[in-house]
Amino acid sequence: MHDPFAEPTDTRQAILGAAYRALCEHGYADLTISRIGEAFDKSPSLVYHHYDGKDELLVDLLGFLLDGFEASVSADEFDLTPRERLDAYLSATTEPGSVDDEHAPDAQFLTVIVELRAQAASDDAYRDHFDRSDRVFEAFLERTVREAAAELEGDGDFGESGPNGARGEASPVPPIEVASTLQTLATGGMLRWATTADRDWADDTRRGARRYIETTLPRVDVEG
Repeated sequence: MHDPFAEPTDTRQAILGAAYRALCEHGYADLTISRIGEAFDKSPSLVYHHYDGKDELLVDLLGFLLDGFEASVSADEFDLTPRERLDAYLSATTEPGSVDDEHAPDAQFLTVIVELRAQAASDDAYRDHFDRSDRVFEAFLERTVREAAAELEGDGDFGESGPNGARGEASPVPPIEVASTLQTLATGGMLRWATTADRDWADDTRRGARRYIETTLPRVDVEG
């Protein structure tokens, strides 16, 4: 993931940038306000002035990054076809660093995101953030699934399923159902990647996800 704080525009962004760098270096458990201050090129006392503790700062950091992703989606800044976006999303969450995009996580960032998500089990602020994050990414995926299905329908290319698998013999599939499935798969992929040493599952998971997309897209109800 590219450093989104390379050119901070104000004190808040400078502090969030220091937190981002310190978090990726030390991980959640070993992160302290003092270490964040060490990564800050101004007086470390400013960190204490703006935030009561590391968790308040980290939740603000997560919110800032999510806001940036939402803005990019709204502005259609992703230079990929809808189907390519789906493949890139799944690749980024099962093989971090494999997708060259400023929003795609590298290995360090994916690991700390899993660490932070774990805090949501007992911290309402983290839970509220990840509730919102899941809604944002699910909406992104729903829109992308709908666009990919519409593009497929327009091309008349139904892949392995054939034309009868689209709107005729099979029941239509709501885009949100596909999006929710892919979001759950991605979240599980991140957790598995960050907490296991064996990576043999990753290729199988991506192949299985692509097969699911190929067979499901022709049945997606683009109007639903």
